[in-house]
Amino acid sequence: MAIADGMQPISGLVTVNLFSESEGCASEAIELELSLLIDVSNGRVSGFAQVTQATSMPILCISHVSGVVIHRNQADQESKVRLDLVGYPAISWPNAKGIPDAFSRNFNASVVLDEEFTNGEVVYHYKTNSGALMEERQKMYQEAIVDHSLPMAA
Repeated sequence: MAIADGMQPISGLVTVNLFSESEGCASEAIELELSLLIDVSNGRVSGFAQVTQATSMPILCISHVSGVVIHRNQADQESKVRLDLVGYPAISWPNAKGIPDAFSRNFNASVVLDEEFTNGEVVYHYKTNSGALMEERQKMYQEAIVDHSLPMAA
């Protein structure tokens, strides 16, 4: 595959923590948190997704997610990165207890971000604890990285 003149290949691993912005009432707001490791050079992504709300049942869905990275370069628009994610329940299976039954998918998302993975939009579906399938469309942002290390002594 040839690279167009002036374009540099993207390589490496990127860790990203993304949060959604809900437009609803703060007490009923559904929020998504994605903690991802993105393998840009191979076009793969994996990590965890957590859907929460601020009511009596705060955690609605927790998933181990994986998927693909798609770069969209369009001449008339800014370049974007799309992450297509599929998630399954995050379960710790005890050793020597046999093979678990098949688990059904409980999360999927399509995330469109800028090339720095800092801002974008997400459309996602998740299953609640009762089995209801819900859909949300929200803005996403990456929280600013804060260095909590102590300054070096002179």
